[in-house]
Amino acid sequence: MKTSFALAAFLALVACAPKAETPETAAAPAPAESAALAPDVAAAAAAGQADPRIPTVDPASITDASTVGEVMHAYVIPGSESLFAAETEAPTDEAGWTKLQKAAQDVITGAELLKKAPRSKGDSWNATIDTVITATKVTAEALGKKNAEDLVFTNGDMMAGCTACHQQFRDQNPPQGHLVEQKPN
Repeated sequence: MKTSFALAAFLALVACAPKAETPETAAAPAPAESAALAPDVAAAAAAGQADPRIPTVDPASITDASTVGEVMHAYVIPGSESLFAAETEAPTDEAGWTKLQKAAQDVITGAELLKKAPRSKGDSWNATIDTVITATKVTAEALGKKNAEDLVFTNGDMMAGCTACHQQFRDQNPPQGHLVEQKPN
């Protein structure tokens, strides 16, 4: 069950990452060059760093004019990534549990920012985000118990809220090559 939650979280996070635009005239790198350009995910994990495939935005740079994507990459994605990773590797000390509390707060902060103009898309948007906020607050309470199994169940509720929002708003017209299949119009 933990594996399926982790897989679902990974797929959702990858689907959130914006596709880099490349000029059509640019030549594709040779296979040897591609390998050299690929991010070293294992090295980043071993160094305690975030997944280098997921762009991040400095939370201090977020303003009222910041886009949904910028808010997602500043708060929601890094916070949820930390929470989902803890399902398979629970903290072993107080510092680890404190880091997860901050991650939950980051998700809540980001979600609150998504409800503000100009990012809000109306009542339905705000309602799906409220679902994420409520579920993340339950996750934050579970973190206080320092029990990884409680975290797995509450993270599932948070992921369900994220998925509902993505299905209704983000995955309507995914860019070409996106992991989520394009829905018929």
